[in-house]
Amino acid sequence: MKKSTSLRLVLIASIFAVSILCLAVSAAPLGPGQSQTPEAATTPPPAGAAQGAASAGPSEADANEYKNYRLNMNNVAKYVSATKGILKLMSANPTLKKQLESQRDVPTIDEAVKTTEKYPEVTAAIESAGLTTRDYVVISGALTGAMMAVDMRKQGQIKSYPSTLLPENLTFVEKNYEKLKSMMKTLQAEAEQD
Repeated sequence: MKKSTSLRLVLIASIFAVSILCLAVSAAPLGPGQSQTPEAATTPPPAGAAQGAASAGPSEADANEYKNYRLNMNNVAKYVSATKGILKLMSANPTLKKQLESQRDVPTIDEAVKTTEKYPEVTAAIESAGLTTRDYVVISGALTGAMMAVDMRKQGQIKSYPSTLLPENLTFVEKNYEKLKSMMKTLQAEAEQD
């Protein structure tokens, strides 16, 4: 299986984060002399927006919910556990995998939660990891935004962090950067086994 296909499976597993991560992973790094505003680069697009689709961004309420969700190693570990459970379900059930892959155009957190909860086995995997579906969706956005911002800063693409992200989440990602990257690589490796 191609590496890009495997990574896509990891992204599909979190339904909401699929478009956020696909855009982040597939975007070519900016070259010398090019710039991108931090807010544009790290504000999560609407939930489930199709890859490459133009978007006005999340609603103010959704943006605030992403921003105000406090990441910690406990909730990130639960998120990873839930994602592993979803990947396992997808691997064992090709029909479910196709259904999850077809999910697009979910513009709000509420709609992402409703879409996810249409699949009881996915909801059960999330809940068995100790999260609500809403927490899973919001962690996806909060973690992705913080990881993208820290990555961009480490690569010199931005000098300061956008105000759309919680400073405590950025500090958390900076302090735990290698461990978090390792956790994401583990998810990718599990997806590649499919």
